[in-house]
Amino acid sequence: LFVLLAIYKGQWVRKHNVKLYIIAVILAIVTYFLIGKVKIIEPFIQGYLGLSLLYIVMFTGALKDKSKLKIKLVSVRREYSILGFIFITTHAIRYYLAYFGFLLAIERLAGVLAFFIMIPLFITSFMRIGRKMSRKAWVNLQRFAYLGYVLMFIHLILMADMPNLIVYIVLFVPYFVLKAIKEVKKYRDNKQVK
Repeated sequence: LFVLLAIYKGQWVRKHNVKLYIIAVILAIVTYFLIGKVKIIEPFIQGYLGLSLLYIVMFTGALKDKSKLKIKLVSVRREYSILGFIFITTHAIRYYLAYFGFLLAIERLAGVLAFFIMIPLFITSFMRIGRKMSRKAWVNLQRFAYLGYVLMFIHLILMADMPNLIVYIVLFVPYFVLKAIKEVKKYRDNKQVK
């Protein structure tokens, strides 16, 4: 649904981004206070909604440059990363508070580290803040997203039961393969230019 929204209504998402952020924050707060009371909020609490948005942001980087799909997704990448972080925060806070004493377990530690890596990425996704940085500094900071994706994957596969484990492997492994192929090709192209 979010991919279709990007393809057909990307301009609308960009135009109403602040309103969408406000709605997302309100929804995140409301769902946090409804934990254990309303079953329908489970996708928020389990982090599925935030993960779906962050997955699109992540996978966009592995798509072929100048492909129609990449162009459409890049146009809302900033907005989706901010919305994804807002929604994943409910999940992070809930489980951080619930399992504070057990954070040394690798599966939880990976999730916490992924979340903390995303905080500066989230902050610098806002144009007013991002513009205050040099382009090089901003790009170098955004590269930490890859470490965040790896930690997120570790967190998900170590925490998941069947069939979710298979779903996470099917979602993430193709991304890592495509991204690796793309980076190797870029490295070879740059080497040939030199």
